[in-house]
Amino acid sequence: MRTWRVGTFSMGLSLVFLGVFLLFTQFFDWKIVTVLKVWWPIILVILGIEILLYLFSSKQEKPYLSFDLFSIIIVGIIGTAGIAMVFLQSSGIMDLVEQGLKREEVTSDLPEFNYAMKDDIKRIVIESDNRQNPITIEGTNDDVLSLFGTYRAVQSKKEDVLKPEDYLLVSQKGDTLFIRLKQLPYRVSEFYRDYASINTTILVPTSKKLDIIDLQNDITVNPRNLKNNWTINNVPQIDLILDETKNVKVSVDDTLINNQEQEDWEFPNKEKKHIEEITNAFLQKGKGGSSINIFDSGTLNVTNH
Repeated sequence: MRTWRVGTFSMGLSLVFLGVFLLFTQFFDWKIVTVLKVWWPIILVILGIEILLYLFSSKQEKPYLSFDLFSIIIVGIIGTAGIAMVFLQSSGIMDLVEQGLKREEVTSDLPEFNYAMKDDIKRIVIESDNRQNPITIEGTNDDVLSLFGTYRAVQSKKEDVLKPEDYLLVSQKGDTLFIRLKQLPYRVSEFYRDYASINTTILVPTSKKLDIIDLQNDITVNPRNLKNNWTINNVPQIDLILDETKNVKVSVDDTLINNQEQEDWEFPNKEKKHIEEITNAFLQKGKGGSSINIFDSGTLNVTNH
């Protein structure tokens, strides 16, 4: 007479369900994490059903359960792994691992921003929460302030910058227009770090006064046909391009000039003969006209062909 050993039927049926689940994941868009979440409770249900079936079908007055030790060990291992899996899922660790495996590097265009300047706007202030991301500022004869560029991101899930408000804050206070570049969202965990960098170009009307204040970014400035005064304060590195600027006066204070020997700089303190010590100087191109004032910054490189 065949003896019913609890565990054999459970192991067999569990393996059948597992095979069916894995087979269906090849043809249907099922997430393996979702399959695992459903799979582990099924194992416990099958084992419980087998025990109940044996108790109800047994004709013995006091049914004696005979267990398949090998099957019980296998089911125990699977159950233990299931509990561990559920714990990892509920604690979010599985999600972090899954996202880390899906990380990818993408480069996309920033949504372009255009702002028609009003007559009452006399001054523009550019600030930034983005650190160590290059910014290019160019003058334009158009009376429109424009921003465009690209962003490069290493991320575990796709998070596109869909509108200018995602990376830009624009606010007018009185006669001043404030432009602030935002820090793109990023995620830091024990396993990985998502980050994003922006390469931005800003076209500024040359007829408006411009203040660039407290940036933690290296900037390239090309004023072109400058018609008003621009000020740069507390910027780590500045590349100033004067190729298309005919009349301008550049004033430098507490900023190291890297290539001063290539231009006709005037030094108010001529006693300092060492190049490394020269941080105050003036450079006039043409009749002077508008001025670019640079102070309390790191280094300055001037290109003037």
